[in-house]
Amino acid sequence: MKLAITLGLCLFTFISAQTSYNVSFVDQINSYGANPSASNYSEVWGWTDTIKNKEYAFIGTKYGTSIVDISVKPIKEVSFLMGPTSNYNYHEFRTYKNYLYIGAEGTDVTRRAGIQIIDLSTLPDSASFKKVYVWIDTNSTTGSITKYYRAHTISVEKNFLYINGGNDFGGTKVLDITDPLNPRQVGSYGKGNNPYVHDSFIRNDTLYAAAIGVGRLDIVDFTVKGHYHQLTSSKVISKTPTVPEGRTHQVWLSEDGKTMFVATEGSSANFPFNLHIYNISDKTNPVQIATWTSSPMKSIHNVFVKGDFIYIAYYSDGFRVLDISNPSIPIEVAYYRTYSPAISNPPVFAGAWGVYPYFPSGLVVVSDMNTGLYVLNVKEKKGGRITGTVVDASTQLKLTNVSVTVQEMNRTYSTNFSGQFLYGSAEGNHTVTFSKSGYVTKTISIYTYPAVLETVYVSLTPNISPTAIEQHISLSTEFAVSQNFPNPFNPSTKISFSLPEENNTSLKVFNSLGQEVATLIDQPLRAGTYSTEFSAAALPSGIYFYTLQSGSKHSTKIMVLTR
Repeated sequence: MKLAITLGLCLFTFISAQTSYNVSFVDQINSYGANPSASNYSEVWGWTDTIKNKEYAFIGTKYGTSIVDISVKPIKEVSFLMGPTSNYNYHEFRTYKNYLYIGAEGTDVTRRAGIQIIDLSTLPDSASFKKVYVWIDTNSTTGSITKYYRAHTISVEKNFLYINGGNDFGGTKVLDITDPLNPRQVGSYGKGNNPYVHDSFIRNDTLYAAAIGVGRLDIVDFTVKGHYHQLTSSKVISKTPTVPEGRTHQVWLSEDGKTMFVATEGSSANFPFNLHIYNISDKTNPVQIATWTSSPMKSIHNVFVKGDFIYIAYYSDGFRVLDISNPSIPIEVAYYRTYSPAISNPPVFAGAWGVYPYFPSGLVVVSDMNTGLYVLNVKEKKGGRITGTVVDASTQLKLTNVSVTVQEMNRTYSTNFSGQFLYGSAEGNHTVTFSKSGYVTKTISIYTYPAVLETVYVSLTPNISPTAIEQHISLSTEFAVSQNFPNPFNPSTKISFSLPEENNTSLKVFNSLGQEVATLIDQPLRAGTYSTEFSAAALPSGIYFYTLQSGSKHSTKIMVLTR
């Protein structure tokens, strides 16, 4: 049975140390992470040399930038660029034509502080450092000059480089890089904390600015370049309401431009730091349509859209992939844990920092703050959803707080007060375990179909524990089951039987519908006479059957429970 409805029924939790799902490991390099508990790395980006048919990854280290050739096996570092240094391992990258632009929070001019410009055309022999660009403001009244070296993040669209944040300037600075070696200042948005722009995404000359300090996402028209203040209403298209977390960290758009994905960053015992998803068909009025979190007490970091999928660096929860073909219902379809599961209670800011999923080969690179660069293959499978109801097999009452564990997904969900559950997973067959205290655990196979909401029904058998089996050792010559005593009974009765030879033996109880409600014995027994007590305190009045099977012999009798 298929339903076309959306249900918000249950929470999920991360359950174990399984490493990956729909992601395969290709290679790793960790040249600068001698201490795996330290912050050794930062952002990752990529570039493809279409002339030499080479793919390169750039990863920030605490010493500078490492350029890694991922087209060879094993992958190898082919160039290293010193600085810019900062008080931690921060570096950011973007490319334009065959040039790499590197930003950092450092101000040490002896370590090339500012925006480094690197010529990549000389790879794979080495990359060529060309120069450093520094943003300069001149006071129109006094003529004094202020140099701004720092960049927290950088973005490129068309022939423009956008420099975001930095603890000196704070806003977004815009450079025309038509001449890659000689950037030209053409505009800015905000300054200081008015607003401080942590990161930005630009499409069709429209700036989507993550104003992290006020938890806001500003959309700004930059068709005409210039210096704009946050209160310049003619250029600021909209400002989304402050997200509950209060920290709009980073933003990306869907390929059709109708959906905006905003990643928050931080940690709180009161609410998770989510991925917030907005419909921006009307940019003057963004409307939130969904949120998603991998783990309530972990922080999301950076997100990148590729087709119908969003690739996420989720700090210590690793690398995550969601199917966003229906952006109002994001479905997790792949993951890879870069951060060591052996480290319990990891710090908030540890693990997967960045992702680059845009190589023509299909390879994906992920940077882990602690253990370096990972090269991965991702199976981009579409997702579907499974909903259903879990009931008591004997009473048909709906069961709340049943744990629903999708083993391949490494996720556990819970049924709500109506016994219902809902989860999403990638297309394919999944092993799902249903468990609740007082019931026999059930494991079944459920197939997920892409873009379909499939309904299943599950019944759990009460786990009624018998008293210890009483054995009277004797040489019995027949297989026999006695009538239970007392009968009728409330709530307990005794069942006796004899076995002529050793065999695997089971004694089970069924209701009038033929549904198993209890397993009293399921073990090898030697020849002899036995008795066991059956307690039916959790069952309703009615007629029940008990069946003894030992080897090929079996016998069934009726008993009556009265209240």
